[in-house]
Amino acid sequence: MSSNKQCGIVLTTINKPELLDGYTKSLANAGKLNDTRMYVIPDKKTPSSAYDYCEQLKKKGVDIKAPNINDQNEFLNKVGIDDMIPYNSDNRRNVGYLMAMEDDVDFVVSLDDDNFCIEGSRPFSEHSIVSDEKSVHKKVYSSNNWVNICEMIDFEQDTTIYPRGFPYHKRHENEGYSYETAECNIKVNAGLWLSDPDIDAITWLNSPVQGSKFTGDSVVLGENTWSPINTQNTGLANEALTAYYFVPMGYPIKGHTIDRYGDIFSGYFLETVCKSLGHDIRFGTPVADHRRNAHNFMEDARGEFGGMVVLEELVSFLTDLKLDGTSYEEAYLSLSHQLQEGVEKFSGSIWDDTTRAYFHRMAHLMRRWVKACKHVRREGVM
Repeated sequence: MSSNKQCGIVLTTINKPELLDGYTKSLANAGKLNDTRMYVIPDKKTPSSAYDYCEQLKKKGVDIKAPNINDQNEFLNKVGIDDMIPYNSDNRRNVGYLMAMEDDVDFVVSLDDDNFCIEGSRPFSEHSIVSDEKSVHKKVYSSNNWVNICEMIDFEQDTTIYPRGFPYHKRHENEGYSYETAECNIKVNAGLWLSDPDIDAITWLNSPVQGSKFTGDSVVLGENTWSPINTQNTGLANEALTAYYFVPMGYPIKGHTIDRYGDIFSGYFLETVCKSLGHDIRFGTPVADHRRNAHNFMEDARGEFGGMVVLEELVSFLTDLKLDGTSYEEAYLSLSHQLQEGVEKFSGSIWDDTTRAYFHRMAHLMRRWVKACKHVRREGVM
């Protein structure tokens, strides 16, 4: 790798990751291919063609890692968390995050395997803003402290669309946006998505939509202004990875199996830590072409429902939280302890002993994640 800024692209997949063709071409055109390492994290269902594809890219000069399951488990065993990264789960992307930390890249771009690069976009330079010095940007504020980032996209259907993870009790209010130009210290850059937007399954069932054009200027969230962050086309500084652990899904909650909200919970935790440290979050470019994999939206809705209900009370807790610490490590640990204590006071209908136990376990795993991050950053994995 060169002496310039180093980027790590991380994704997990059970498909042949052909989206990397577009990113490879874009990076090569920008002269940034030699400054990028790709981390493709296969799962048990990943076909052999995916490994073959990665080998072909490697022969073309692409710096790419695609560790098989045994190699991943050996890595996780040395880090001490081989028992907390489940198979057949988006949670496997955590392996790529840790590997990128160990390689000390300057910033990471988290992708889903259906986030295709749009020709002419500049994913490296746009996302690298998270490792820049402070710079001046447009900040957005709203009267209810929430920003609907989907308003930055033109949809083929004339209807109001909200991103997945946007709390329902904050929808359809008069946001009353205002803007200012200010110096920002951006550590997270959430790129948006055309074609199939990242919206929840209930919205898909009610009114399928297609995003045709990005029309807004990229904006930075104001200090008390919030919006959900996912793992699709999201860039973040290396240091922020400590607060970006993809939390486990698949737990029973009030007759529901909570699913498809691991990235949403993780994104809100990252956002809470980022704001606590006085850092900024940008939404907008680069925009990806989201060619959504085949989905059963009814099953998706069943999996998402528990997360949606939990989120209604959780975001109110997070937006009022005051964290201790001056680093991502310290603030994330503070968050884990306050989360564990805080859920004991939640009183909504979804909050019983099982739901609280899920978040107790989550908080415990968050602390183990910090320990693993410290291990790879300070000692590496030999």
